[in-house]
Amino acid sequence: MKAIDLYSGIGGWTLGFKMAGIEVVASYEWWKDANYTHNKNFGTDHTEKNIRELDLVKDLPNPDEIDFVVGSPPCTQFSFANRGGNGDIADGIIDVYKFLEVVDYIKPKYWAMENVPRVAGILEREILKGGSLDRFSHLFDSQFRVIKTYNSADYGVPQSRKRMIAGCFPFELFDSYQEVTPSRTLRDVVEGLMNNPLKDPVYGHEIENLTDNIGESPLSWEEERINKDSKTHHPVYNRMSFPDSLDRPSRTVTALCTRVSRESIIIETEPKHYRRLTVRERGCIQTFPSDYQYYSNSYGGKLKMIGNAVPPLLTYYIANSMLETPISELKEARSKGEIVNNFKNLPRIIKPENKGSNFTWSRSFWLAIPYLRLGSGVRFELRNKANKEIEKVFWRVNFFYGNSKSIKELSLDKELFLELWEALEIIEIAGLVSVVESTISYVQKLDIEDLQENWTNRDRTKTSPISVVDRLGEFARIILNLMEQSPKSNIRHLKSIIDHGFFEANKKLIENSNVIVTGLLIGSIFNTIIKGEELSLEPLLQSLEK
Repeated sequence: MKAIDLYSGIGGWTLGFKMAGIEVVASYEWWKDANYTHNKNFGTDHTEKNIRELDLVKDLPNPDEIDFVVGSPPCTQFSFANRGGNGDIADGIIDVYKFLEVVDYIKPKYWAMENVPRVAGILEREILKGGSLDRFSHLFDSQFRVIKTYNSADYGVPQSRKRMIAGCFPFELFDSYQEVTPSRTLRDVVEGLMNNPLKDPVYGHEIENLTDNIGESPLSWEEERINKDSKTHHPVYNRMSFPDSLDRPSRTVTALCTRVSRESIIIETEPKHYRRLTVRERGCIQTFPSDYQYYSNSYGGKLKMIGNAVPPLLTYYIANSMLETPISELKEARSKGEIVNNFKNLPRIIKPENKGSNFTWSRSFWLAIPYLRLGSGVRFELRNKANKEIEKVFWRVNFFYGNSKSIKELSLDKELFLELWEALEIIEIAGLVSVVESTISYVQKLDIEDLQENWTNRDRTKTSPISVVDRLGEFARIILNLMEQSPKSNIRHLKSIIDHGFFEANKKLIENSNVIVTGLLIGSIFNTIIKGEELSLEPLLQSLEK
């Protein structure tokens, strides 16, 4: 039985099918590093090919000789990780169209396409009459032709990686394999790569020479704080654990992540010491064998090619379902002998990213202010914004509310502060005037340029933006405590301000009016002073006394 692999990457489909005994006679990939990695591991000599320019007659094998067509068109434009899900869907569909065009030309016995879950809905919509893929609707009109989302962890992959599988093959048989596939965890990989003698944590064969397992330095306190906040207090997306649990499948290994990325998988190696995964650990989580080699001239390139791949163990079970292997005859996947172990030509050793890097002058920052985090799209945050025309960075506190589908922003400025002050009759809340004055005094003493000097590693003795966030959070905590101790009539007054005041408030904002009012006060104070405008309570207090 023979197959072709479209958008083949580093070989996730190819390896899975080879382990099942299927010959992959042709693979097509445009990215040089991924294609070279594919060739080195399988001993092939495929040249880079832009599949969008593929000539069906000239570039493809004889259709009569091909039984299966598989592949993974690029998912970048479809991923919610790309600009919050605002990628160029039309551009992404070009690759899906080309994949289906090849399937329609080859007319294989079975075919399968893998992509991110979002593509399931896009496919279902676009194959309808009038859709951009309606020409291929006939490819989805039989009992075997299905569009379905799966979790790779259900097939022995030590990773919770949800993927859409569309195609024509025995899906029910593929589904049944879940009954006999083992469950694996992140711990199986991390600790499995420490065993002596070393055995592959997924496939079980002994490893002679373990490469790409250089650990990164532990996260700095700053990196730890940002990672933890972005995972456990993210205002829009679901909360994640920090550190990641070793006793369940890992989260999805992504192609792009940094040391302060929400997507990074962070583990605790010893108490209060946290690090990211090594290249080898990521590869094993994706179920590439421990002796699979990754060829790239950059550390980020290796991470990208692994994160973009489809897990070979998942494709192994798809291949078996295409071979119509009964569950009773299903064998455990074994990779030994399926790849070329050329230890004379190992990839270049590239040290991982570590703390202490020098960043560009425009390095971005955002962090939600403690005690002012409500989740579900509601947050007060300190953020910077670089104006590259004049090469200057500006800082401000932003207030966002709504939800992930409709985020709204209220400008926090001097006008808002004055209106809020008048509406609150704030002197009725004992002790609040003193805290507001302290907040004003603190912000007035800040040298705003120091924040970027610190954040870009140019001068760590300067004020850290994280320390500013925490100090603003401390002022917020004190104000909230004072509000809780004030008469209930004042609390009702706060709710009426939010309900009928400065913006279109929803039930959640009204119920948390003390938090919202506190954030509006602190944010408008910070932005007014940082903008260079004068702000003092004294004339306001005098006018109230009159």
